[in-house]
Amino acid sequence: MRTRAEFDTLPAVPRGWAWELRSGRLELSLMPVTFWYSRIVFQVLDFWRGHGYEIAGDQYIADSGFARGDIGQHNFVADGVVFQPGHRPGKHSTTHAPAALFAVVEAVWQPVQVGEAIDKLRVYSMLGIPHFWIVRGDHDSDDLDGFVSMYELVGEDYKLTGSRLVSELTPN
Repeated sequence: MRTRAEFDTLPAVPRGWAWELRSGRLELSLMPVTFWYSRIVFQVLDFWRGHGYEIAGDQYIADSGFARGDIGQHNFVADGVVFQPGHRPGKHSTTHAPAALFAVVEAVWQPVQVGEAIDKLRVYSMLGIPHFWIVRGDHDSDDLDGFVSMYELVGEDYKLTGSRLVSELTPN
């Protein structure tokens, strides 16, 4: 049995992480996503679904050349993915080849997250994913909207092709 005193001596963890007791084991866990993050990602994915695409949230993208997460090798976790027209992923799939993806969505509201999204932009362009959308939220505001920067792959690099508020996206 762990005591409060033992718990209080655990090392501090980065924001978004927490110590959690599971089945008698102490584990470092990623905290649940914020309300804004969940809402904004699903609003953007609903836009794509309204245009006939299959979509999914919090999915691994394989073969990116970077080890992320605890399953598979060489993957990134994307906040949202939009699959190529006509592609329907397997019911239990969580990891997807870049060729199956039409767009990737990342939602950020902290400066460190913006840097991570820019790093992912570089990797996803090398993987040939046609569209990359970054949704930025204002950390210091109660506003639930987000600002989308829409990138399209042109040659080997993403080019900014549009931007708007998430609330201005309209389904088909």
